[in-house]
Amino acid sequence: MTPAFDFVIVGGGTAGLVLAARLSEDANVQVLVLEAGDDLSTDARVNVPAMWPQLQGTETDWQLKTEPQGALGNRELVIAQGRLLGGSSALNAMNFVVGAREDLDAWAKLGNPGWDWENFSKYLKRTYTVTAGSETVNDGAIQTHIPDEETKWPKVWRDTLAGLGYSVDNDPVSGDICGAVMYPDAIDPKTKTRSFAGNAYLAPARDRPNLTVWTGATVDRILFDHTAEGIVATGVQYFTRDGKLDTVAARKEVILSAGVFHSPKILEQSGIGDAKLLQSLGIDVVVDNPYVGENLQHHPISLLSFETVDDGKEGFDTLDAIARQDPAAVGAAMEAYTTQQRGPFSKTNCNTMAHLPFPGIDTDAGKRELQELLDQSLPPAAASSSSSSLGGKATPAYTEAAESFVRSVLTSPTAASGYYVAIPVRAHPGPSGRMVPAPADSSERYFTVAVLLTRPLSRGSVHLTAAAADPASPGHSHNDNNRSNNFKLSINPNYLAHPLDLEILARHVRFLAGTLARAEPLASRLRQDAGGKRTPPGWWWAADGTFAGAADAEAAKRFLRETAVASTLYAGTCAMMPRAMGGVDAALRVHGTRNLRVVDASVMPFITRGDTMATVYGIAEKAAAGIREGL
Repeated sequence: MTPAFDFVIVGGGTAGLVLAARLSEDANVQVLVLEAGDDLSTDARVNVPAMWPQLQGTETDWQLKTEPQGALGNRELVIAQGRLLGGSSALNAMNFVVGAREDLDAWAKLGNPGWDWENFSKYLKRTYTVTAGSETVNDGAIQTHIPDEETKWPKVWRDTLAGLGYSVDNDPVSGDICGAVMYPDAIDPKTKTRSFAGNAYLAPARDRPNLTVWTGATVDRILFDHTAEGIVATGVQYFTRDGKLDTVAARKEVILSAGVFHSPKILEQSGIGDAKLLQSLGIDVVVDNPYVGENLQHHPISLLSFETVDDGKEGFDTLDAIARQDPAAVGAAMEAYTTQQRGPFSKTNCNTMAHLPFPGIDTDAGKRELQELLDQSLPPAAASSSSSSLGGKATPAYTEAAESFVRSVLTSPTAASGYYVAIPVRAHPGPSGRMVPAPADSSERYFTVAVLLTRPLSRGSVHLTAAAADPASPGHSHNDNNRSNNFKLSINPNYLAHPLDLEILARHVRFLAGTLARAEPLASRLRQDAGGKRTPPGWWWAADGTFAGAADAEAAKRFLRETAVASTLYAGTCAMMPRAMGGVDAALRVHGTRNLRVVDASVMPFITRGDTMATVYGIAEKAAAGIREGL
């Protein structure tokens, strides 16, 4: 007999476990979570904050890879996404970055009532508690902590930005930030361990008799009944850990929380997507929706590392010795962590950040330069009526909304187009985005600044393509219904494909290298002489140690084409918009179906200005509240 539950949640990740915890608060409903990965809730790599990089590229990571990216010299980039209970909230860098007010208000303007900042922030507040020193703000599930400053680098960062005229007194959960900000880490201040969906939401609910969690269960497709009332989701087909194909029924709803890449994949495998694509793959069309898997958005990232001044002054230690696995440094850090709950292992070491506007927007020259870029890169509204400058299948209405939003951000002196992250360690990504280890025998110390493009216009896609079955693949079966092994996932983010994206990120890189890194007091802590080492190494560093792109926009753009990489932040592939533009409605119900929703980062119509985790928690809280109201 097929087992049945009221709610079947596909994906035990960031959003899925919030839904599981909230829905199972009603003892009258039975909730099942299906998670492809394993439960690593006791693994030190999950719990010890500084160990998070050790998870990427392992069995806990889906280890995805993009198609060759034309704007990046046809490089293929790796994408880290969590494949374990807790999803990417158990794998990521734990930065709790709240979306901006303008992000959410832009969602609402696309035809999504109730998703504006004023309404959404009510649900967001259910997700977090912030502790800074002895002060605690809010009372939500995720424990976050603004760590004590054990080095002088954060103060140097703030003082430098203050000297350049930016605010350094920003509330990290306000939704209104321009300037330097110390974001909270998703770390429990009492235990100094990661606080994530697994221990903050699932653990308190785990013993409820109406909540069931199956790990090692990979969902293949959704099952439907075609009734007089429409197409109704009735359950899912999944692979067990040993490769057996099985089914489970859903009495009320199937909820997809499989993430930006796998939610559209499962929809397409189930017959929901572009009819022409599905028919070419031999998949029966259930709902023809060409926007499933489209609208993929991402924050492209550029990193510059500068060798620091070694003058013996206290407070300017870096993490380089630990990164090189120096036994003494690692031992001292572990001793501080286990005996005092302090030191580099007790924090992310990357919560020193800034949200900055278009460089020069406060000057007449800067405003003129920006206007020239907008005139060159964005076509007039009438010219975009038949095709989209964003790429893919974006409709004229969505294209107009996206361009208008980006214009409003770029022309505002208080809205961020660049997201800066300061890290006291060498960070050198290779061509694929994987970090290149520092030589074990090196002794230099570095200060790295990463800059991300906050509001990209480039749009990519995630779609199924035909692939021969791999007998060695997990879950392989010779059953004809085994759809997963007949397809592969084609991920094409189109990084920096829109000309304006390249122009704006290049301006921020130029500002970083030519202004920020040369402003006091930061400049005095970085080696400015020709002998100072910098990464990534290459032609872009002049003989005197200056960055060639600082004075040459074309050089900065060439630098980005050769070195820009991918962050772990993606959104948009099942976008929340009206049926004529998107994948789900404002209640996150899949267009053209009943009893089927998507709840994860894929529903964001515009990606938020920074890390997406906090916003995903809020999306799940809002979705759970809406579902419970309908019971």
